[in-house]
Amino acid sequence: MNRLPLLALLPLVLALGACTGDADDGDDLPRADVGDVIQQPGGRVEGRHTFVVLPSGRYDFTVSTPRERTDTFAAKDAGVSAEAGEDRRFVEVEWERGVVAGDAFVMQAPEDVSPMLTVTAGGERYPLGALDEEGVYAAAVVVPEEAGDDIGLEVEYDGLTQVIRDAYDSAVTRADGPEELYFESPGQRWAACPETSLSGGDPAVDFFGADCRANITSPLPYFGPKGWAPEGRAWVVVRFDAGSPRTGYDGPGGYVDYSVRPSEVRLSIEGAEAPELFPYEEGEPVGQQDDGSWEALAVFSVPKTRDVTVRFRRVVVATPEDPSDAAAAGAPQQIRRVHAGSL
Repeated sequence: MNRLPLLALLPLVLALGACTGDADDGDDLPRADVGDVIQQPGGRVEGRHTFVVLPSGRYDFTVSTPRERTDTFAAKDAGVSAEAGEDRRFVEVEWERGVVAGDAFVMQAPEDVSPMLTVTAGGERYPLGALDEEGVYAAAVVVPEEAGDDIGLEVEYDGLTQVIRDAYDSAVTRADGPEELYFESPGQRWAACPETSLSGGDPAVDFFGADCRANITSPLPYFGPKGWAPEGRAWVVVRFDAGSPRTGYDGPGGYVDYSVRPSEVRLSIEGAEAPELFPYEEGEPVGQQDDGSWEALAVFSVPKTRDVTVRFRRVVVATPEDPSDAAAAGAPQQIRRVHAGSL
């Protein structure tokens, strides 16, 4: 039988050792404690899929079954063994951020609020941290072996926690959060107000610049400046602006200029209390502007329904700039109109 020289075999043995993981795999490192988290950026996890929808976006999760080992390189980077050790198991979670369908921007999710992810095992909670990064991320958390398959997820956002009680239940595909986030995509509609009603049928009176418009959202479970809507309620946000009206009297006796004093705009929805007003942009005035126009974000608390009608009302009073000119022209000393309607 032919025999290879020993020196010829040695390189082959070393090469095989390198391919089969004979190099230090970190198992001489200490075992991770229960609750320890091992980050696995860019990792891929095999397991059950589920998702959570938040005002800031959708997160898709994959949760592994409890395992005796986790990724060797990630564990070594964390300074612990890839072996869970006695009475402990690794649960791996992968997540990826997506977008919310519809006009999600109307919910005005604040940029400084982070979703917080927690794994539950056997009734105990093990925080994984904030879900701020884009892309695909994963982490492994150490849980007691006795927890078995009693594994779930919690995602907290701005004071409300959505729960996936059983991460392995094939009938559960989403968290238990507000249904409006999952079944009714947020949206808005645009509406314009009529201004012709101000003339009041008098052909000598001409109003202009009194137009108004509104963007009206669907009922929302969340609005950044207000947070989550109370149980059984929703927010309707109306972005409303009205121009600075002007008027004149053009009768047989000549033209008369008038000064106009518009009142505050009153917005209402049947069955809802008076709205809370917010500025269009931070630092801007709310409501009546220096030039006589009016603008604000009006936030209503309404019962959960998609059918809302917004009503507006504004009183406009005009007086002649020169009362004597008005008297000479036979023009009225005061013109009062109510600008009102439904949107």
